[in-house]
Formats: sequence, C-alpha cells, structure tokens
Amino acid sequence: MTDNHVHMGWYTDGYHSPLEMWLAVQEAGVDEIVVSSTTTCAELYKVVVREMKELIRLGGNSIHPVLWLTPRMMKTWGIRYMLHSKIKWQGVKMHWMAHREWYYNKKLMNDALDVARKLSVPVLLHTGNFKECHAGVYKTICQNNPDLTFVLAHGRPIDETLEVLSQCANTYVDTAFMPVEDFKIMVEAGFSKRILFGTDVPINLLFYKDMTTADYIKSSIETIKKEFLPSVQNQVFSNKVYGI
Repeated sequence: MTDNHVHMGWYTDGYHSPLEMWLAVQEAGVDEIVVSSTTTCAELYKVVVREMKELIRLGGNSIHPVLWLTPRMMKTWGIRYMLHSKIKWQGVKMHWMAHREWYYNKKLMNDALDVARKLSVPVLLHTGNFKECHAGVYKTICQNNPDLTFVLAHGRPIDETLEVLSQCANTYVDTAFMPVEDFKIMVEAGFSKRILFGTDVPINLLFYKDMTTADYIKSSIETIKKEFLPSVQNQVFSNKVYGI
C-alpha cells in the first residue's frame, strides 16, 4: 500500500523528522510513501535535501521523493541546487495557496512545469478553497500539457474536480483530507482508477490532537474498507503514478 501524500520537516506545530515519519507510516502498515518536505516553505533547501536523503536511507526504494517548488526557488540558486542534489525526484509539487504567485505569474508557472517535464515526473497541485487554487483553475493547464500527469491533491471543490477529471485524461486526485461523501461521488462517477490514497500526514496533528499519525493513517484506511466494496478498495490502494 502507498500513501501518496506525506510530509516531513518544519510545520506550524513544530518539526517532524524523517525518522518520526518513517516509523509512523510503518506502524500504520504502509509500504511506500510519496513525500515532500514542508521545510521547503522556509526556503531552507540544504535542510530539505538532508531530510530527504535521511528518509531515503531509512526507507530505500519505499520512498518516492517529491520536489516542492516555490517561486523563490525558481528565481534563485535553489532550483539548481535541488536538481543537482543527487536525489532522484519522482514528482514535483506546487502549492498555489501557500504560494499564490503561481496563479498570477504564468511564465514562472510554466517554467515549473518544464522542471517536471525535464524530470519526466507527475505534478502534484494543491486544491483548496481560495480562488487561486480551486481545482477548476488547473483545467486549462492540464489540457495544454497533455504530456504531463497531474494529481489534484484533496480534490476541492468536488464539482470542479469532477469536471477536470472528465475532460483531462492526464489527471488524478488524491484522498488527503477528502470527505467520504466526496470520495463516494468520484467512485460513483467512475473514477476509481484515478483516485490515489493519501493522508497529508502529519498535518493531521493540527486537527486531531489526540490521535497519533499512525492511528490517523490506520483510521483513513479503515474508513475506505468500511465504506467501499473490495473492488474499489483494491483499486484505490494499488493506483500509482509516482515511481512507475
């Protein structure tokens, strides 16, 4: 089983080390993780590289590193440093809520897509409740870049997510912090093959303070097992776009 949306590093509640995260996902019974570092948002590129190399040392081929791109990184030495870090990046990420310049600076955004193209990896796009990162914002981007694979993290709002999935065959969605109701809507619409299991851990600790990260992952897995037929479960738990 793969958790397609995991983080490590500095966040608002403190620091989550590579060891902490690797132990948590192992305890939860997860075999592989697609992971990016929240330390990137502090623009601490050397720390991010150290974190990722340590996580790879711990988990080996079970780790699928995602390069979290920021506008500042793209404008400075940061992008060169990341690309020459000897880490085999298996995805790139843009968080259009944390860094809204992606929405307003189309050239820079296209430069970021070219990084994914150069690496031949999928693009993970945050979807949320701000206008700059609604799922529908990405439809034209997905249509204009058919050679790239896109993952709409969280799938928000669900109606726009369905529209993008239906019109863009190169798109997937992950289930991180996705309400069961939205999950069911996607399954009923016939998109089981394009749903990736994800949890967004350890961000869960901000909202479920009495539940460990491992228990949150277990709970997410059990919810899917409870709410969906085995055929859907097996599909969602086995779907992959990273490192294949």
